[in-house]
Amino acid sequence: MSYAANEKVNEVIFTAVDSIYFKKYAYAWAWSIFKNNMHGHIHVINPSIRDVKNLKKLKADTRENINFSTGDIDLDLDLPRDKCYFASFRFLYLNRLKKSYNKIIVTDVDSVIRKKFQFPEEDFGFFLRESLDSNDQWFVESTKLAAGIFYINFNTTKNFNFTNRYLEYLLIFIKQNQWKWMVDQYALYKVFLEIDRLDKFKIRKFHSTDFCWSFKKSSKIWTGKGKRKNKSKEYLLEYKKYLNEYYKASKMSLTERLLNFMDQF
Repeated sequence: MSYAANEKVNEVIFTAVDSIYFKKYAYAWAWSIFKNNMHGHIHVINPSIRDVKNLKKLKADTRENINFSTGDIDLDLDLPRDKCYFASFRFLYLNRLKKSYNKIIVTDVDSVIRKKFQFPEEDFGFFLRESLDSNDQWFVESTKLAAGIFYINFNTTKNFNFTNRYLEYLLIFIKQNQWKWMVDQYALYKVFLEIDRLDKFKIRKFHSTDFCWSFKKSSKIWTGKGKRKNKSKEYLLEYKKYLNEYYKASKMSLTERLLNFMDQF
């Protein structure tokens, strides 16, 4: 189910989640975007009836600056519906947003937007990083890039079907019995290498001032990577600030908050 914007929006921040992560993190994510005068779009893969109701309310509470869609994708492929699939979904869904948005930045839902920023002028954007020191080559290769931020300009990349290429790499990993955690990130890295080899698109390389999980004051986007989102005082203060602001602005009842909390388990 899609609730498309009435008019095409030029720039949007996008994320896709399952029902549990929607309840845990989406309100703070969405409110941080709205309060910084930007547009957001959230897709919930397997929403409950209450989730859809709350999504409609979220859209109204943000004056339609936060839009949403719901449902799974009929890929006619036997992809496991597990945490690897949920992590990959945001990249698989991108093609369906072409009609509504020109430029899209994809983030984790446990991110908070700390300040308004300019979208890149380039065609694609990736966050390259130093890979983990590991004896397991899978982790070495899959951590050369962070999937917590990605950018695409649909206006200038019409001749490159990002979603199809991303899906093809996922299918290769499945055939190689490599369907495991970080497959979403490894597939994204493979697409980056392909785009880089083509040498026909401009690539923005994001830095820690754009996005980070060590919660630097200079960074525009903080993401709650791993256990940090439950332990970092800096992150929790920022996350709770936006969450509580939304609860207050939306006048969400104590009962509704309790139900929302209980449904996370």
